[in-house]
Amino acid sequence: MELILNDFGHYLGVKGQDFIIYENKEKVREIPFYKVSQIVLGSGNCVSTNALFWASVYGIDVVVVGKTGRPLSMMLPLFTDKRVKTRLKQYEAYQNHKGSIIAKAILKARVSSQISILEKYGLNSEKLNVNLERIRVENKTIDEVITRLTLAEAKCTKQYFKQYFTLFPKCLKPKRREKYKAQSPLNNLLNLGYEILKGEVYKGVMNAHLDPYIGYLHSIQFAKPSLFCDIQELFRALIEDFLITYHQNLEPENFEQKEKRVFLKPNEKLKLILEVNHLFKKKVPYKRRNYSKTTTIRTIIKEEPIKLAQFLRENKIYEPIMSEMMYS
Repeated sequence: MELILNDFGHYLGVKGQDFIIYENKEKVREIPFYKVSQIVLGSGNCVSTNALFWASVYGIDVVVVGKTGRPLSMMLPLFTDKRVKTRLKQYEAYQNHKGSIIAKAILKARVSSQISILEKYGLNSEKLNVNLERIRVENKTIDEVITRLTLAEAKCTKQYFKQYFTLFPKCLKPKRREKYKAQSPLNNLLNLGYEILKGEVYKGVMNAHLDPYIGYLHSIQFAKPSLFCDIQELFRALIEDFLITYHQNLEPENFEQKEKRVFLKPNEKLKLILEVNHLFKKKVPYKRRNYSKTTTIRTIIKEEPIKLAQFLRENKIYEPIMSEMMYS
């Protein structure tokens, strides 16, 4: 389980074999070391060095997050990266056919989720039916494959958002999808939602012992966590579908303008963050080996990088999660 301290004024200490959470010097929760898989700390909270010591002994990751849930830093026990084979295979895959297979599989899953969103709301998905099977990966370098996949992805994404934006009122929707320094409120809502999602993907990638900077669909660049971007593609539709419903509760006065850019006001931003985290707790039909037939979305996000790592290490078929099962 995750031990999360994201409310201002909490203190994490230790008593015996348990972590103790205090609020205003009063004990509010007690959790045995062995039940904790990760500690998540938001700003305004305190943690004792004794708690950090036992987290290291028990192999518990400690993540410091920003206000959106975006990981800012992570303390990992020294033996966390003992699974050297995983990263070696990850690097090798960039040089052989496996990397290209991963890139193509992720894009197919992303386009499939876009088609499902449009069809769910009665929109036309025909222009997204790009024949990705025509893009061959055999005897091609991953750079060549990425170039062709990127062109196909850009075409699908442009057509997708052109229709997706029609589901929103004029006061929210932009002319086009913008990421960096977006001005429109809807683009900034999407960017915020993706940022929250990124935090979940980050924890999953690190838990799977993968290098976050070696991805396959997204190019490798300085300081660009390409693998986060790859895995995130599989779950973006969750945020997009969520906002179609969530925006109906928003009014113009919920936003504020900073120069030419329009954002949610701080209180409304916090509400959205809490709602997205509530979404991640939702249980959906998803059969895990030796587990129940339903699983939380948060667990599915966490286990997707583990599935990818298994594919890298072993001769297994990589079938990315089809996120439409989580919002259909």
